[in-house]
Amino acid sequence: MFLIILLIGSTLLAVPGVAGASQCYYPYVPRPLESSQQIREQLEADGLWHPNRTVGETPPPNPQVGDTWLWYIWDLSGYPTATLKPCTVRGMGPNSYIVVDDEEWNVSINQTDVDRILLYFEEQSLGQFPDLGIWELDTTHFGDPPNPLDGLPRIFLLYYRFDIASDGFFWVFDQFPDGTQPFASNEADVVYLATDSSGGGPSTDYMLGVAAHEFQHMIHYNYDTNEDTWVEEGLSELAMWLFGHPDAISGFNSNPDNSLTAWNAQWADYIKTYLWTLYAYEQYGGQPTIWDLVHTAANGMAGYLTALTGQGYTVTMEDVFGDWSVANFLDDTSVQSGQFGYEGDDLPPFVPFRTHSSYPDAGTGSAQNWATDYIRLTGFVGAPTLGFDGANDRDFRVSVMAIDPSLPTQVEWVPLDTANNGQIEFSAASGYAEVIVSVANVFPSTSASYSYTVGDAASSALPWEDGFESGDTAAWSATVP
Repeated sequence: MFLIILLIGSTLLAVPGVAGASQCYYPYVPRPLESSQQIREQLEADGLWHPNRTVGETPPPNPQVGDTWLWYIWDLSGYPTATLKPCTVRGMGPNSYIVVDDEEWNVSINQTDVDRILLYFEEQSLGQFPDLGIWELDTTHFGDPPNPLDGLPRIFLLYYRFDIASDGFFWVFDQFPDGTQPFASNEADVVYLATDSSGGGPSTDYMLGVAAHEFQHMIHYNYDTNEDTWVEEGLSELAMWLFGHPDAISGFNSNPDNSLTAWNAQWADYIKTYLWTLYAYEQYGGQPTIWDLVHTAANGMAGYLTALTGQGYTVTMEDVFGDWSVANFLDDTSVQSGQFGYEGDDLPPFVPFRTHSSYPDAGTGSAQNWATDYIRLTGFVGAPTLGFDGANDRDFRVSVMAIDPSLPTQVEWVPLDTANNGQIEFSAASGYAEVIVSVANVFPSTSASYSYTVGDAASSALPWEDGFESGDTAAWSATVP
């Protein structure tokens, strides 16, 4: 059996740093319905767990530079189809073979490219770990590649000209004997990479980051074949950061009401998962936590909770998300205990969806699950006030941030009761240039509506009425000094 779904391990990346014009492509490609272990056990029981391809169509026992054999090259612009083409080993390191489609040799990739790819895959990187190559960075943080069939100590990086606007992918069916599954197999651990990426040539810093990204997918498949897409992509984005060339932050900061756990194959989806994973890495234990996340059987937020709990953290994912929402806007590790910022990247400004400059005033909003709205308050007199009423059957984390270039940033949480009603007089913000209200919907499955009032020392209170038909009909007022 097999099911056509979005293949977690077959990410095809976008042009780096192009805000609002992403060429991100996340194809519908085939993936087995069963886990790799289930497939292997069935094939072993049937006596079919062995390489099936003939000599000249499969890696030799000890490949060397200059060896050529036929590879399945994938066209993905429609239903995936494979063509057998001669490809040659053009480079070899302790952990990798660089294989190139013969038609592209000295056309879109040459020996200089291959030498640079080998250098950075095996020995060096551009970020915080300059003496470690992609192989060691990824295997140290995520685990080992599967190596189920070819028995070789190296993986293959196969370069060819794609028929789609994308950069790289990992093809799950290579993990199984050719002819035993609905799609062809090269019977080896292979990362497929474009020679003609719109992000530059095959040995550019960006494409080296893509190699790290796709290698993480290969590794992850060895431990968890059904991880949530947003977790998988976040980890592969982290692999790019570990290498030292992460994707440029754009898109998500201009529309942060974008569910972290929903995957729509847009550029902003890569960025939101990148920032979440980098934040978890920096704030909650680094490599050991990431390792546990890859190796746990739990998926999604449950996997994160398992990993954090395993490292001794007594936190809820709702509270972590609330802190992350503040960190995305502030990016300032000098505030409180450092939980409201990043060390490893500089974030562009996040955009509030509404600004208030006269008081009293009121508004309504709706945030997707695991997403955040920001509301800006300016021009207030004295201490600003906030009254908040969220949908009673949802879950929120609401905070207020006082920001002024000449004053230390202040952050406070709005206490909410069981019906998601709360109010605050933000005395610490008196005299500040602006206040940002962060409304994080941490309900796991659906969007959440809310209403609010804002005031200041010169305004009067606004009446409040619950309008969510959730059983709480009592009126209440936001207190204004």
